[in-house]
Amino acid sequence: MANLSKTKALFAFTSPRTIEKIIPEIKILSDNFGGQKWSGNNQLQIDFFQTLFESEFYEGDTFPSNPALAARDRITRAPKALGFVDLQPTIKLTEAGKLLLAEKRLDETFTRQLLKFQLPSPYHTQSKTVDFNVKPYLELLRLINELGSISKTEIALFFSQLTNFNDYEKIVAKIAEFKMNSKSFKGSRKMYVAKYFENEILEIFKQEVQDKKLKTRESSDTSLQKFIKTKRSNMKDYADAFVRYIRATELVTFQKRTFRLIISPQKIEEVNYILKEIDRKPLIFKNTSEFKDYLFNPFSINLLSDNKDLLIKQIENLGLLKFDKTASIEELKDVLESLRISIKSKNIEEKKRELKDYKELPEILEVFKKIKKKEVPDAPLFLEWNVWRALVMLNYAKRVDGNFIMDIDGMPLNYAPGQKPDIESEYSDFGIITEVTMSGGNTQYKMESESVPRHFGKAKEILKKEMYCIFVAPKISEGTLAHYFNLNRLNTKLYGGKTKIIPLSIDQFIEFIKSGIENKFNDPEKLKNWLEKIWLDNQEIDDEAIWSENIEKSILKWAS
Repeated sequence: MANLSKTKALFAFTSPRTIEKIIPEIKILSDNFGGQKWSGNNQLQIDFFQTLFESEFYEGDTFPSNPALAARDRITRAPKALGFVDLQPTIKLTEAGKLLLAEKRLDETFTRQLLKFQLPSPYHTQSKTVDFNVKPYLELLRLINELGSISKTEIALFFSQLTNFNDYEKIVAKIAEFKMNSKSFKGSRKMYVAKYFENEILEIFKQEVQDKKLKTRESSDTSLQKFIKTKRSNMKDYADAFVRYIRATELVTFQKRTFRLIISPQKIEEVNYILKEIDRKPLIFKNTSEFKDYLFNPFSINLLSDNKDLLIKQIENLGLLKFDKTASIEELKDVLESLRISIKSKNIEEKKRELKDYKELPEILEVFKKIKKKEVPDAPLFLEWNVWRALVMLNYAKRVDGNFIMDIDGMPLNYAPGQKPDIESEYSDFGIITEVTMSGGNTQYKMESESVPRHFGKAKEILKKEMYCIFVAPKISEGTLAHYFNLNRLNTKLYGGKTKIIPLSIDQFIEFIKSGIENKFNDPEKLKNWLEKIWLDNQEIDDEAIWSENIEKSILKWAS
């Protein structure tokens, strides 16, 4: 049980980073530790994290200094608060958790549980200083719907202050004022946003500032400047988490070019139904048991798809007129889901056709700029998506498949699974996997040194063709460069022999794509020859620095 007294603004779940990661983690918890005591059981928490760390699902190779704390961070936040696991008196998978593990219509399951999250609740008791009275995800949906769109910055600055739904109109007015004032501001956009953060933080935390209670958990620095910087960072992190989690409902998507959150055109009816039918007021419960009954039951709130007549209408609106209208609701949901999968596939294929005429090159280059500045909602995910778009634009492959997940509107929704490369391209006599990361320095080496060659070896085994890997990052770290340089020269059975990994910075990748388009690339053999030449140089050159320089020099003329 958490008390809201130390909280002045809304908070989101930052662990796990994406809501989908709850699935393997609660499965490990229930399969290995179900029926055992969680609360206060330090050893069990350590054992859980050890099991998670050793699983194929865990990303990263650094074991935390306090594994029990790391375990609590993974389980007692989103999995518990959203009702997927019960930790009292012992560990138990709830009905909502079982439905989640079935992985059928995940968007619907996430929608139901997120809409039930409320402040206060028996899990989050009322603050003595702030009158919490809100269902955050319901109000965020309302805000996106009413405003037409919202940015991550606006979520951080203003939505975070919506601790009581009765203040909704005040928040709408603040956002309107923020947009209006930006037009007359004389400085840069960055300065404008920074000034707004400072003003809003000083208002939200005016009592702490007045009482000089400026120490933050992360630092011993008690200066006002440090306090503002920390609060701004926290607000941005929470905004990022709100975006990630509400995107999992697939009710919202990103506006093309601006990347502001909007209601998915395909889901407007569903959103309107939710906003009309679900009460804004947080429910009051007699006790924790009554709250758990509500939270753990995945069907304690109704969505549009639970109304048979409206469900049939949705199916008809998507163009299917002949189907069994006497079928059960679950069977009709299967029909609707199949229709939407078909629409998504058509949208993706249409997008591929649009990309091949080069008209979207300026927009792709603009998105790369935004990615480097981290001016997109989720830079790592958008890097996967934008690199995929660029490779599709290059054309003349049998296929270019992004393993990341897109929504029905063709916008990026979630990362490629950990067991697959980010992007796979197949040509007549060779293949390329493309791996991307936003990490740098030693973190880049730790994260990518094992998974990239493993994906290379697996792809080579499956495709049974000559295989190459293009590795893309904002900047290639010295450790990563040295590692791939040496790995390419070694026979490694696990990776199918010598790897052929070609590291490119984002800027180099952009030049690679531009060179192909400017030279009217239409011969995959030229691409293969270039990649092979870089790898052959790798076998002969003295060190990785010279190899990197050679790659740089060859990019502009590879397609000529």
